[in-house]
Amino acid sequence: MANAANVLTQGDPRRRLKDKLARLSVIGGGLVVLFALLLIFFYLAYVVFPLFKSPDVTIDTRLDIPLSGAPAQLGIDENNQFGFRYSDTGELVVFSLNEKPETLLQQQLVFSPTSFFAASTAAGKVAYGLNNGEVSLHRLRFLAHYQNGTRQFTPDIQPLQTVDLSEGEAPVSSVSFSMEGDHLLVAGIVANELIISVQEQGQETRRAVFPVLSGSTVLAAHDGRKVYVLSGSKLKVYSVLRRDIMLRETVNIEAVTNQKPRSMTALAGGHSLLIRLENGQIGQWFDVVKANARSLTLARSFDTPPGIMAAELHRNVFANLSEVGTLTLWHAPSETDDRFSFSDLAKGVEAFSFSPRADRLIAEQGNTLTLLDVDNPHPDVSIRSLWSQIWYEGYSEPDYVWQSTSGDESFEGKLSAVPIVFGTIKVAAFALLFAVPLAVGGAIYTAYFMPSGLRKVVKPTIEIMEALPTVILGFLAGLWLAPIVETHLPAVLLIFFTLPIAFLVTAFAWAELPRSVRKHLPSGGHLFVLIPLILLLGYAAFAVGPYIEMHYLGGDSRVFVTDVLGVNFDQRNAIVVGLAMGFAVVPTIFTIAEDAIFSVPSHLTNGSLALGATHWQTLTRVVLLTASPGIFSAVMMGLGRAVGETMIVLMATGNTPLMEWNPFEGLRTLSANIAVEMPESEVGSSHYRVLFLTAFILFSFTFLFNTIAEFVRQRLREKYRAL
Repeated sequence: MANAANVLTQGDPRRRLKDKLARLSVIGGGLVVLFALLLIFFYLAYVVFPLFKSPDVTIDTRLDIPLSGAPAQLGIDENNQFGFRYSDTGELVVFSLNEKPETLLQQQLVFSPTSFFAASTAAGKVAYGLNNGEVSLHRLRFLAHYQNGTRQFTPDIQPLQTVDLSEGEAPVSSVSFSMEGDHLLVAGIVANELIISVQEQGQETRRAVFPVLSGSTVLAAHDGRKVYVLSGSKLKVYSVLRRDIMLRETVNIEAVTNQKPRSMTALAGGHSLLIRLENGQIGQWFDVVKANARSLTLARSFDTPPGIMAAELHRNVFANLSEVGTLTLWHAPSETDDRFSFSDLAKGVEAFSFSPRADRLIAEQGNTLTLLDVDNPHPDVSIRSLWSQIWYEGYSEPDYVWQSTSGDESFEGKLSAVPIVFGTIKVAAFALLFAVPLAVGGAIYTAYFMPSGLRKVVKPTIEIMEALPTVILGFLAGLWLAPIVETHLPAVLLIFFTLPIAFLVTAFAWAELPRSVRKHLPSGGHLFVLIPLILLLGYAAFAVGPYIEMHYLGGDSRVFVTDVLGVNFDQRNAIVVGLAMGFAVVPTIFTIAEDAIFSVPSHLTNGSLALGATHWQTLTRVVLLTASPGIFSAVMMGLGRAVGETMIVLMATGNTPLMEWNPFEGLRTLSANIAVEMPESEVGSSHYRVLFLTAFILFSFTFLFNTIAEFVRQRLREKYRAL
């Protein structure tokens, strides 16, 4: 009879067709899912890959231009169409950068200059120091106009102002200036004296004179608040205040580095100094707060051979061209370098600078100008900058920092992935610390101890909680729960400690009741004891909390935490997000764990009880071991949910990328960081690609957790299969 049924089934073409379609559908669905995962993986890798591509520098063209005098500055305009050159004889030459260069402007600005300074490597404001103690300021612009429907540029040089430093007493041997809006600072070395002149609209010109050594050089900070003087082996820092100009400090460079300094230049933004030593080594110096005062400090040194140096305009990148033609590109904060060899530039290079866009370098060698193409789009991102501590300008020590934007044009992003990865782990830990005991304990009770009628009500109710939008949970956590935790902190902490203790005491008391009494109690009657107990303890905690706060915490728990314990306290902190996230994760863990425990075959529990084991022994030694693969999967699913959650973290924390386990401080996670910053990032920028890198890390996290969960689940299933 059975053989006849099999023959009938096998001979039915419709049945075979359905079986084949079902099999193909399952296989096709699995392949589509796998293909989608691989597509996401490779797309993220495709966007991230350019971050770690090595820079490239190649020679583009060589231009032969008749030039006179030694170069004082060599540069390129903003649009990479023109080059310009200031000479030490006071002449300006502007020329095109075509294969056949054409001189567009040649003008004698001053006669017999004694010093020169350019505010930046871009076309803009420059100053010549003169024999008669004056400083002549000029501005070079490229004016745009349209001709025959195309945009054209015309060079234009204008005298700005002449500042008399010494009233014709002596030549200006070194000059520097800062011009920001209506504020003009001019500093010059005249006859072994530093003269600083400050002009502001509506105010009288302020002057200050300080003695310096012969041969000193001066450099004014970009913001006009400091003046540096390199005098012998010492560097003097002068503060330019609103009402006074004073010597702030003197740093002995030779005592710190065991080498004499030779020259100094400002890094992008003017917050750091690059000081070259006599052995060619370059050191980066910037202000660090020590003992409540700013002090110029050597942050790092770069091992470079003697040569000529150029710094980028907008990024903390500088290049060094050695006497043997080795070009080295350095990114100062991360201390990463890339080297290139150009034998044609081995000797005689007199001037060297970046274009404003940092995609070109120009070098002067005799009457030949060499243009080099630079492909270095992401110097600020490296393995070290992402995962190591970096000493950034203005920070007291190396640190992990995520700070992607600022209102300052000279700002360069600090893109360490460590704080946001740490924040993700922290929020997941706090969420699971709250959710796992509740969810797993609730699943054990519901599946093993709860009456079946009550279970039919409780289990669907908890499962429905998973459908609650996380944006609502985040909204409630940020606007309702956070103020409660802040104003009733003793009560909240009291609930955490008293509830478990009260449950244990109640359980022991229930177990000690006489059997004759418990026999008359309804099944599950202890719930009518526990629920009022929870409500009573909550009310008692909020009633006792103000008393504890007044008598033991100085009347204000937040002030006690910050001032007495020395711990920062933010209203939206890890406790708040842990409670909200735990509430969102509980249904996921509960549902899977409860199904695993309830699915344990009844003959195992009945056999254990029949052999004389108690319910508790049966639970711990039979049921939980058999259900352990499912319970572990539930916890890992909850972990994956906590790691990838966005809206709750976004609304319930301050989104501050901190590296502290302090539960009273905020945090920033991978998912929230992407949601906050992706809309404002520039497509293709380092910031944009690092955000994709964090998405790749998040994707890898969840993939790794799921893989580990499946591996452990299979091992547990094999281990306890015999049960």
